Amino acid sequence: MTRRIPELSRAMPGGYLEIHAEDAAAHDLRNGDKVTIESRRGSLVIPVWIDGRGQPPRGTVFIPFFDETLLVNDLTLDAVDPFSKQPDYKKSAVRIRKV
Repeated sequence: MTRRIPELSRAMPGGYLEIHAEDAAAHDLRNGDKVTIESRRGSLVIPVWIDGRGQPPRGTVFIPFFDETLLVNDLTLDAVDPFSKQPDYKKSAVRIRKV
């Protein structure tokens, strides 16, 4: 997650949005197309990966957190667990638009 290992950085040089093939078709998206993903807290532009490694279920998307140039945390909830004080980064309602 620190992007300090050159082999990993070469293998996956940037962040992406994983999306189910049926959802991608509904938005007229192809692999590599850029989308704007928006939540009530922020937005960013990111390339699409259809049916990637995570294979998100229909109606959901996934963005990994490894790319420090994409501030994914700005899209997510600002809630924290009351006991551990860990941030609740796991989910957020979003809208996507093809760029």
